[in-house]
Amino acid sequence: MIVVSGYYGFGNLGDEAILDALCSDLEALGYGRKEIYVLSGNPKETMLTHGVQAFSRYNLLDIWRKLGLADCLISGGGSLFQDVTSRRTIPYYLSLIEMALLRKVPVIIYAQGVGPIQSRMYQAWVKRAFRSSMVCSVRDEESARFLHNLGVSPDKLRVTADPVFQIRSERNLTSKSNKIMLNLRPYDEWNNQLNHWIDFIKMCFDEKMNVEFIPLGPGDEVMGKILRLECPNLVVHPTLTLFNYGEVFADAHLCISMRLHGIIFSALHQVLTIGLNYDPKVEAISKQLSIPLWDLDSLLGIEEFAWRVLKRRDYYEKELSQAVKNLSSISATNRSMLAQALKG
Repeated sequence: MIVVSGYYGFGNLGDEAILDALCSDLEALGYGRKEIYVLSGNPKETMLTHGVQAFSRYNLLDIWRKLGLADCLISGGGSLFQDVTSRRTIPYYLSLIEMALLRKVPVIIYAQGVGPIQSRMYQAWVKRAFRSSMVCSVRDEESARFLHNLGVSPDKLRVTADPVFQIRSERNLTSKSNKIMLNLRPYDEWNNQLNHWIDFIKMCFDEKMNVEFIPLGPGDEVMGKILRLECPNLVVHPTLTLFNYGEVFADAHLCISMRLHGIIFSALHQVLTIGLNYDPKVEAISKQLSIPLWDLDSLLGIEEFAWRVLKRRDYYEKELSQAVKNLSSISATNRSMLAQALKG
């Protein structure tokens, strides 16, 4: 029995894709899905979607009992160790690791994106968690560098890539779509920049491009519906799921995304992509994929930037294709890390 903790059961497609990749890894290593126990914000939905066992992430007594029966705790993947979006995130996930260690249960930290962490107390706690875990992998060099600066030995870490790069996606390369996909997530400057986004969408329609808003996590869909009030031709999808995201990405011409996994899904479908930089993890994945990045401090000039990118699509697509191959290969080391740890 393996216990898994992460941001699961909250309708965030990126995290659900991570869990799907992790379950596939564990299946390949001989664990049936009924042997995987996932802490979830919505246990029924998690069991239905992934075919695993699931229980409430809020029932600490049940978690304590389950850990007593577990072969290990897998913490991750995702951006669990940061205190920018919430100061409650780090204490929650690290408390689970502490509980496992108290129960003498080995801990595997899996494909984490780490930082920023502003609190010195949290920094010390994270350092202790990584040092105490059996094996650890992080999904980018920036996370590894952050941990090294905290005092975690490089020998303790494996730098891999996001597990979602292991998911195979197909695209009809002969398609000639004029579809631009836009993904936004709630952010501080949304109200101030709303009219600029409306102008951008209208300009795309004036240029004979079809724009579709793709919600990937909590709060996204509401933003799309607000934009549609001023842009009636804007298609606003319901929040995408593991079962339908492929068909939405498969024929796109361009994707402009704030969410890290919106960028990854686009890359896997060989869609030309622009990252919207609101967080270091978006900057990190854009660097890994060699895709253009726009800083959300201001939207002035984003229209011209998007057209310049489209004019150089042959260059960017070639770079993107090679980067995806490399990251898919590197991502497979998440499974080899699990294999080594579970056999040990």
